[in-house]
Amino acid sequence: LCDLLASSAVVHADETSWSINSVWAFLSETARITVFGCHKDGETLAALLDKDEFKGVLVSDNAAVYQGFSQKCWAHLLRKAIKLTLLKPNRPRYRKFLESLLDIYRQGKKIAADKRLSEAGRRTRAAQLHDAIYDCTANRFCDTSAPADDVEKDFFNLTHEILRLLREEELFTYVIHPEVPGTNNESERSLRGAAQDRRTGRTSKTELGARRRTIIGSVLDSLRLYLPQPNLQAVQAEIARWHDDGVSCVRRMVTS
Repeated sequence: LCDLLASSAVVHADETSWSINSVWAFLSETARITVFGCHKDGETLAALLDKDEFKGVLVSDNAAVYQGFSQKCWAHLLRKAIKLTLLKPNRPRYRKFLESLLDIYRQGKKIAADKRLSEAGRRTRAAQLHDAIYDCTANRFCDTSAPADDVEKDFFNLTHEILRLLREEELFTYVIHPEVPGTNNESERSLRGAAQDRRTGRTSKTELGARRRTIIGSVLDSLRLYLPQPNLQAVQAEIARWHDDGVSCVRRMVTS
């Protein structure tokens, strides 16, 4: 499944805390992998999806472990901007900043959906969005005065985060390549069940249990992409065929 993931064009990734370390989800058009009880670090990521070998686009949040991949989640950035407006509604520049970010993201979605544009045309429009990002962040970024309170510090940090992602070309991949989404909401949704299990104590208590859950869950979730009717009977028949043939459908897809 990891080999199949590495050959995918677009992969979504997200993680959350677990009873043992973390649970990490990777989703693509051909594979679904959920790893329970793992560490959220570069070594684990390299074992699952080595960025030196992966040639596609990883859609993720802005955690440090994902640095170097090429589309960061806009929803995370917008939530941080929304938080500013809720904490300090009497500061109009926070609302203006949020509205500017929303407008830039929506313009990007429109450009990506415009089938009249070539890739070169989308790149030209993306460059204009680059300028718009500079316009809405420059005042806070260039202000060298110390933030007056914690909310202003969050605003300061957010503008620096956005400009860093802009320099690393990790904000507008979704504009240039329409097959890439601008958020990693799909992988976030895939972890809702794991998060609910964590809250209610229905989690693995040992590394062996976490590994068993990883294997069974990842195989079953991936079979849902492969089988026309992924019911219990079809899953049993497919796994029996693997046993008889000595080759799984996943291995066939990797070698085809």
